[in-house]
This record gives sequence, C-alpha cells and structure tokens, in this order.
Amino acid sequence: MRTLGVLLAGGKGTRLAAGSPKALVLCGGRTLLARALATLESLCDPVVVVAPRELDLPVPRADRVDDPPGARGPLPAMLAGLASRPFDEALVLAVDLPLVTVAALAGLRALRGDALAVMAAPSDLPQPLAAWYASGARAFLEGAARSGERSVIAACRTLSPRLAHDAELASIPGGGGFQWNVNTAEELAQAERALAAAPRS
Repeated sequence: MRTLGVLLAGGKGTRLAAGSPKALVLCGGRTLLARALATLESLCDPVVVVAPRELDLPVPRADRVDDPPGARGPLPAMLAGLASRPFDEALVLAVDLPLVTVAALAGLRALRGDALAVMAAPSDLPQPLAAWYASGARAFLEGAARSGERSVIAACRTLSPRLAHDAELASIPGGGGFQWNVNTAEELAQAERALAAAPRS
C-alpha cells in the first residue's frame, strides 16, 4: 500500500513572536518541522512538505510541494500535497501539532474502516489536519474547493468522515494530543511542558 505523508509547513508564526517561520520554531529542543517530519516518516513513504515556495526550509527540493499561488488557508495546500504523488492512503499533518504522536495516529488509522477519512474530534470539533484520507477523498475535496469552499472542515464534511470523539480518543495512546495546536507563545510553552512530562519510550 502506498501511504503518502503530507506535512503542511506554511505559516509565518507571527503570533509566536519567535522571529522565524512557524515550522522552524523550537519546541522541546527540536523544531516543529523536525518533530512533524519524524512522526510522518514513521508511518508514511513518501513524505512531502507543503509550504510557500519562498519559505526557506531544510527540506530537499524534491520533497517540497509549493503552496498554490494566492492560496489562503490550509485547504489549497492540503490538496496540492495530495495531488503531488499517487497514494492509496494519505496522512495529512499540520506542523503545529507537536503532541500528536505516532502511536496516536496509528490508533486513529485503525478506526477508518471503509470511510473516506478518519479524524479526531476532540470536544466534537473535527481535526482534519491530523487525519487519514483514502485515495477517493481527493476528488470530493477538490470538488468542494472548486465550488468555492475555503474551510477545510466544511470541505471534509463532504467525505462523511469517521470521527473519533473524546471517549474513543481516551482509549488511544496519546489521543489527547489532537487538541493541542501551537499558535501563540503561551501555547508553545504549554506544549513544551507537556512534552517534558510525557513518559520516555
């Protein structure tokens, strides 16, 4: 099975006030980019990194996918990544989710069954940027985008995704990490404390 990893690594990180793009912000001694790449590479082959072309990242050009010109929000970037390589199944991961672990993503994957997608829904809010997609999902997402949809969550509703709510997430190792994304300095500090407190494998 061809399992594609799509890492969404755009984002200026303005609210983090770190003086660097979000992907290059340090979190627990490693950049967000390095953490997310390591997670995806444990589950996927190949892995592509989607970001604005002008964003200087330590990623080989062959593994880069450029954001579409004029793109706004994660949906166009996600679609560019999904269109970049043939796949049977794809794992999409945003760079600002450092508490999403390999074990949690593997546990989520096991719930997909025949659904076009499976994603966590902590507090009933779907998280499409740490989710698994079947190859057939791409056509539905592209159709939503062509119709003018900009919200990635709304576009993903066209897939009738399998949602893992809080009770199921509690049974997945590391399932609580899906609700933690890093947009501010305070959230970064919280994530670093959680990483420091996590058991060592």
